[in-house]
Amino acid sequence: MQISGKGVFVSGGASGIGKATALELGRRGARVVVADMDEAGGKAVVDAIEAEGGEAVFQRCDVTRPEDLASAFEACKSTFGRFDIAFNNAGIAGEDIFEPDGKLWERVLDIDLRAVMDATRQEILLMRGTGGGVIVNTASMGGLVPMAGSPTYAAAKAGVVHFTRSLAGLGAESNIRVNAVCPTFTDTPLVRRNGDERLEELKAMVGGILQPEDVAAGVVELIEDDSRAGAIMRVTVRGGRDYARELRG
Repeated sequence: MQISGKGVFVSGGASGIGKATALELGRRGARVVVADMDEAGGKAVVDAIEAEGGEAVFQRCDVTRPEDLASAFEACKSTFGRFDIAFNNAGIAGEDIFEPDGKLWERVLDIDLRAVMDATRQEILLMRGTGGGVIVNTASMGGLVPMAGSPTYAAAKAGVVHFTRSLAGLGAESNIRVNAVCPTFTDTPLVRRNGDERLEELKAMVGGILQPEDVAAGVVELIEDDSRAGAIMRVTVRGGRDYARELRG
């Protein structure tokens, strides 16, 4: 799909991978809804897009609330007159599944898996009535390989991977493509929150750290390449961008 002129929704667009992707799509002529809980950060991204001659609006959105998602999609249609591309990127990390009173693991599942599925569901229903579109979901290399310290996060991201793969057949009937991007550790506020020492440990673990712009380039490729449906793109420091093996029954 050509990006210029298209109406785009980006969740988690106020920082990190979402911010980098929103900025890159804006540079390519997309008209972007920057959706996030962080109003100040989201509006700063809108200002940055507009400063480069692009079009964007901020929409406050809690992705775990179906009505917030619906409002964001409607904002895209009402503001820009179209809804063509969605990047379901909002996510969190954390792990307390073995704590007696732990609740964070449930929130990880709610945001990283259930909300992605709900957003995709709503987007497909909308796109069916508008001639099709492209959806990209943010998963993780943790969805392809085990993460001993973060089993809930790994399970959520694996769910996104297989949910996306299972939608590969949509294109033939509705002109809708759903793909996923699986980056390794990326230099975002989410990764940096545990301090520089932990950041260096992560770098050593995977041979370096990605920049958000590296992942944004992968998202753009998944949008523009009309041959990709149900594709799982890996983005790594060592390997660059490639595709996980397709699974056949």
